[in-house]
Amino acid sequence: MNLMVPELMGILAGGLRRLGPVLTAAVLLTSCNVTKYLAEDAELLAAQRVEIRKGSKLENRGEVNYELSLLAQQKPNGNFLFLFPREHFYLANSKPRDTTRIDRFLRNTIGQPPVLYSDSLARRSAELMEDFLRYRGYFNATAYHEPDRRKRQKVNLIYHVDPGTRFYIDTVQFSSPEPEIDSILQVLEADSPLQPGAPLNLNVFDEEKARIGRYLRDEGYAYFSNTYFDKLEIDTTRRAGYANIYLTILPPQQEEVYRRYRIGDITVITDYTPALEAAGAVYAADTTVEGIRFLSPSPDFRMRPELLAQNIFLETDSVYSREAYEKTNLSLGGLGIYRFVRINQLVDPDDPEVLNYQIQLSPDKRMSVGVDLDLNYTNRSQLVNADNDQNSAFNNNLIGVSVSPNFRNRNVFGGAELLSVALRAGVEINPGSDSAAQFFNTIDLAAEVSLNLPRFKDFGFYRLAHRTGLLSDNFYQQLRELASTRYSMAYEYLLIRTFYAYTTANARLGYDFRPSTTTSYRINHAAVDILNFTIEPQFEEILKNNQRLRRSISDQYFFSALFRNLEYSRVGRPDRHGRSITFNGQFELTGGEVFLARQFWSNLNPRNNFAQYALAVADLRYYKQFSPLRSFATRFLFGIGRPLIVEQELPYVKQFFAGGANSMRAWAPRGLGPGGYVDPLSIDPADGTFNNNLRLYQTGDLQLELNLEYRFNLFSFVRGAFFADIGNVWTVQRDPDRPGSQFLFEGRLLQEEGGDPFYHNPFYRQLAVAGGTGIRIDLSYFIFRLDLALPLRYNYPQMGDGEPISPREPISYPESTYWRDFGSFRLSDITFQLGLGYPF
Repeated sequence: MNLMVPELMGILAGGLRRLGPVLTAAVLLTSCNVTKYLAEDAELLAAQRVEIRKGSKLENRGEVNYELSLLAQQKPNGNFLFLFPREHFYLANSKPRDTTRIDRFLRNTIGQPPVLYSDSLARRSAELMEDFLRYRGYFNATAYHEPDRRKRQKVNLIYHVDPGTRFYIDTVQFSSPEPEIDSILQVLEADSPLQPGAPLNLNVFDEEKARIGRYLRDEGYAYFSNTYFDKLEIDTTRRAGYANIYLTILPPQQEEVYRRYRIGDITVITDYTPALEAAGAVYAADTTVEGIRFLSPSPDFRMRPELLAQNIFLETDSVYSREAYEKTNLSLGGLGIYRFVRINQLVDPDDPEVLNYQIQLSPDKRMSVGVDLDLNYTNRSQLVNADNDQNSAFNNNLIGVSVSPNFRNRNVFGGAELLSVALRAGVEINPGSDSAAQFFNTIDLAAEVSLNLPRFKDFGFYRLAHRTGLLSDNFYQQLRELASTRYSMAYEYLLIRTFYAYTTANARLGYDFRPSTTTSYRINHAAVDILNFTIEPQFEEILKNNQRLRRSISDQYFFSALFRNLEYSRVGRPDRHGRSITFNGQFELTGGEVFLARQFWSNLNPRNNFAQYALAVADLRYYKQFSPLRSFATRFLFGIGRPLIVEQELPYVKQFFAGGANSMRAWAPRGLGPGGYVDPLSIDPADGTFNNNLRLYQTGDLQLELNLEYRFNLFSFVRGAFFADIGNVWTVQRDPDRPGSQFLFEGRLLQEEGGDPFYHNPFYRQLAVAGGTGIRIDLSYFIFRLDLALPLRYNYPQMGDGEPISPREPISYPESTYWRDFGSFRLSDITFQLGLGYPF
C-alpha cells in the first residue's frame, strides 16, 4: 500500500522549495558564527562516532557500537528544534552587555556551554572502550582516537576500535578452603552459566557471584557478601583462544569459619517513634502470638497482633533466610498503614550463631484527603430539530472541568483494611454566545466506595483450582501471601445533552495481586451491574435508522458469579539502551453463567436484558529513552468484543471508539468510523457541506490503533512533541444500516437491501492517519498537555478537505482521494486536544 502518494509528495516538495532556502541559510549562519566566539586555541567538538574494524568477528555489532559510544567522555552539543546549535545561543548572549531577561533566557535555558575538544578526555575514552571489550572476553582489543580538523576550530572525532579475537571458556573450577562452602559450590556449579564452550564474559561472572551469594544467604549465611569472592583467575596459556576459569571463595577475614545462623527472638514494636525509645518508654501492651512478641506504648494495639503475625515470615528456631527477611519487609510495608518499617538483626550475646530481630513499625497517618483536577477541550456538535423535521446540528467548542475528591482510611477496622471513597463531578460547558446552545452540554457524576483487605480470602475457587492442577504451587502460594481482597460499590450518572443519559450502579468482589514491582493482576469474580439508558428525542430519531446500534443502547443487567474480568499489567524496566516494553491486557466475560443456564432452560431471560458477551484488549507500548529529556514512545492497541448470543449486540458502554485526547487526536471522541462508513446525517442538507463532528456516537466491536510520539525538551520545564496516530474502529458483523463498517481483509462489491451498490474496502484502506505537534508543561506533580492535530488521511474517499465524495461510485477509489489536500488548508481544520499527563 503506497501511503506517500504523488500529490502529498508534491505538497512537501513545494513547501521545501519555499522554506528550504530560508532554513538552510539560518542553520549555516548560526553554525558558522559559533567559532568566532571561541579563543584562538580552542576547538569545538562538532561530532564524534565509533568505527569498528571491518571484517572483525564481533557478536551484536550494532549493540556493541552503541555501548561504546556511551563511554565517550565528551558529547557534542545538541540542537534547538533539531536545527539551531544550542552553543550559539549560549555564546551569542554571553557578552558583558547581555544582561536582560531575554539574554539570560537564551543563554541559560535554550543555550548550552560549548563542548571544547580535549585530547586527554578522548584518550581516556579510548582506554575505557578497550576495557569494555576486554571485560567481554576480547582480551586483545585496541582502540585509539583520531581528531578530524578539516574545519577551522572544529573537530570531528573518530574512535577506531579493533576487538580482536574473543576467548571462550575451556574449563571451570569452583573451590573454597572452607569444606561446607566448598561442598555447596560443587552443587551450584552444575547450574552455573559459566560452562565450557560458552563465550567468556565477565558480566556473567558478576551475575554468578550474585547467584551464589543469594543462595548462601538463604541457607543461613546471613553476613556473606560478594567481597568474599577472590578475583576471578583466568588462564589463557593452555589452549589458544580458550581460557580456564577458577572461581574461589576466600576464608572469612575475622572468623575461623563462616557462621550459619538460626533465628532467635522476634520482637515487634508497633507505634514506634525514636523519641519514645530515647526516653526509655515503658510498653503498656505486651503479648506473644505464634512465638513473636508484640509491644505497644499504648494500652491497645492499633492493628491486631495476630494479623501482623501473618505478614511475618521469619520463624523462631529456623535457619536464617534472606528471602524470608525481604518477604517480611515487603509484606509489612505493603499493608499501607506504616510510614517506615525497620527490621534490625542483632547477634545474640549468649549464642554467636543466633540472630535476634527487632521490627520497628512507625505508623502513617490513618486518614487522608486528596483531590484531582482534570481539564479537557473538545468540539462537539449538538443535535437540534429543525422546522422541517430534519436533524441538524451546530458546533460547540466545549471546555471540560472535572473535580475528583477522595478520602482514605488506612486502618478502618484495626486489621490494616483500606477504606477508599472517591467522588467525581465533571461538566463540559459552552462558553460561546450562541443563544441556541445550552451552556451545560455534558454532566458527569460518580461515586465509588471500596474496601481492601490486606489478605487473600479464598472462597474455595482457588483452592479447588490448585488441587486440580490449574494453578501451580508457586502461583497459589504467592496469591495467599501477596494478594489483597477487594469489595467495591460504585454509581455513575452521565448526561450528554441531545444524545442520551445513563445511570449505572455496580458491586464487585475481586483481588489485587502484585507478585513483583513490575507485574500486577486485578481480578474480579462476583459482579453485578445495572445499566439504565434515557434517550433524548433528537438522538432517538437517529437510532431509528440503525437497529444494531439501537439494540446496544438499552437497559441491561450485567451479572457474573464466578468470573467477570482479568486485568494484567507488566511495566518494563529500561535496559542499558533506554529501551522498555510495557504490556497491559484485559479479558472480560459477562453473563457466562446466564449463557450456560440458557442451554438447559431456554425460557430463562425472555426479555433478553442480561448482557452476555466476551471482550479482550491488548495494549503494547515501547519506549526508547535517548536522554533524560528526549525519548520516543509508541503504542499498539487491539481490542475486540463479541456477544455470546445472536439476539444481542455488544453493549454500547463496552464498545470501542476512536478519537479524543488519548486516541486519534485529530478527531473528537466517537467521531471516527466505524470502518469507511460516512453518516448521511453528517451532511448539512441546506448547503451540502460536511460536518464531521456530528458523528459522536459511532462505535465498533473491533479497534486497531498505532500511536507514535517523539518527545523532546524545548526549555526549562516546557517539553515538545511530534506525533502520528493511525487507526479506526470496525464492526465484526455486517451492519446493513452502516455500509462499509465491517472489518474485511479483502475488498468486495456489496449492495444492501434497498440501497445502492458500493465497494467495501479492506480494513487497511480504512485506516485514518493524523499528525501533529504538542506542548507539555512539566510541573513535576502533573503534566499539562496541549496537542494540535490535523487529519492527514481519511477513512473514506473525499474531496481533499474531509468532505466525502458524493455520489460515490461502486469502485475502488485511488489512494490519492483519501489524503488531505493542503491547498485548501484552514486553521479551523486543526483539532485542539487538552489533557493532563502523557497520552500513553
